[in-house]
Amino acid sequence: MSRPIEHDGVVYRREGSKFLSMCYRDRAGKRQRESTFTEDWQEANKMLRARLDARDGNVLQVVRRGESLSFGEWVDLFLDNYSKPPVRQPGTHSANLRCVQHLKKALATRRLIDVGPDEIELYLRERLRQRVKVRVGKGYRELGLIKAKRFTKKCVCLDGC
Repeated sequence: MSRPIEHDGVVYRREGSKFLSMCYRDRAGKRQRESTFTEDWQEANKMLRARLDARDGNVLQVVRRGESLSFGEWVDLFLDNYSKPPVRQPGTHSANLRCVQHLKKALATRRLIDVGPDEIELYLRERLRQRVKVRVGKGYRELGLIKAKRFTKKCVCLDGC
């Protein structure tokens, strides 16, 4: 018979590394060892608690996948699985496609977990400083600044509606 498990998880320092590491068991009971990528003991313990909460809420794999998934990859998954008919109306899907063109230029290479409210706010402010481009003949013509009302109508569905 195996020994009973005394702790849910532990934070420790590995030899030869400046970062703290954590060790915990997943839902299947398999031991997982990960770096916390921080030197702060309290931050490392917060990360361990978040992992244990995600494990207990049965979302650990989603959390771990989100840390390595880029924003561009997530957008592609969203468009393929949640934006196309019959899940959404064709007009909503085309609005999402238009919105994604600009978002991918700005955030495609960022990790999904790093895209937060501050980055989105900076993107919106930068986007509102740009001019409207209209396709004419053999090129584009720039009009006035993008209006906030028009901009929010186009990108309304990327917030997970």
